[in-house]
Amino acid sequence: MTTPGPADTLDTAALNDLKDMLGDALAEIADSFLEGLDGEVMAIQQALGADKLAVRAAAHSLKGSAGNMGARVLAALASSIEKAAADGDMARCTELSVGLPEAAAQARAALRSPERGALISVG
Repeated sequence: MTTPGPADTLDTAALNDLKDMLGDALAEIADSFLEGLDGEVMAIQQALGADKLAVRAAAHSLKGSAGNMGARVLAALASSIEKAAADGDMARCTELSVGLPEAAAQARAALRSPERGALISVG
């Protein structure tokens, strides 16, 4: 499997749209997303020991926040976990969740990459 690069990991058009709408506030929103990212990933992993509704809710939250930041690979993975939970396939949820830390790390690196510097500046 090929590791996605920043261009694949992020939806630049979505980030450009956000920048047009939010201006400099986008950097603050991106910072908030990045600060909460590990917690959202952990929430899914912890929910795996609970029930499908908890997994579905946690995955839905991550799907939304990642999607809003243009982190398309992470959002797609969270969406797949959400669907598996809705279908009651907890084994599939567990299997998919293994990729969450890497997808989150890729999103973080892409948002912080020098290529994004002109678009947003995040810490």
